[in-house]
Amino acid sequence: MGEEQDNTKINVKDWIIISTTMIGAVLTILALIWQLKPSYGIITVTFLLLLSFILFVNSVSANSKANFEIRAKKIPEKQIYRFVSFAEYTFGLGFTFVITAFSLLGYKYFIDFVGRTLIALVLPISFMVTAWFMIFIYNTINYSGKPFKSIRSLKRNLWIILELSSLAFIILDFFEIILIP
Repeated sequence: MGEEQDNTKINVKDWIIISTTMIGAVLTILALIWQLKPSYGIITVTFLLLLSFILFVNSVSANSKANFEIRAKKIPEKQIYRFVSFAEYTFGLGFTFVITAFSLLGYKYFIDFVGRTLIALVLPISFMVTAWFMIFIYNTINYSGKPFKSIRSLKRNLWIILELSSLAFIILDFFEIILIP
């Protein structure tokens, strides 16, 4: 009963599985994109995906540590929540890097195949807007009954600012104001 009760309070096993899946996805994408590289952007995308890899590995490690400590019952619950929170931040930042990398990668492949046409710019914009829409729905469900809590969420706001910044770089690249390596 004790272990079941603790697992209902802090469920890290699912996050370990999700983070591990993301590690596999990131490594697979890295292997695939180097087989057919876009003419530009491969360095930036690789850098973002490798950073996300480290963050997902940390998420697995921190969640595994929290899971171990839940079962061992040797440290206070507050400290366990610190591991879980740390894992959540690193997972979220890693996911932000993946979203950014996919937006950039899709954009650069489109540039190679269709040139600097509007469709090449629509892809990263629609990809990011779809991700933000899903985050908005998640936040609405997660923070229901807590007005403005989702807007005040520092981590989610930071991630969206990073994604908006990357979208701004993509738009600047499209208009050839800057070029993304």
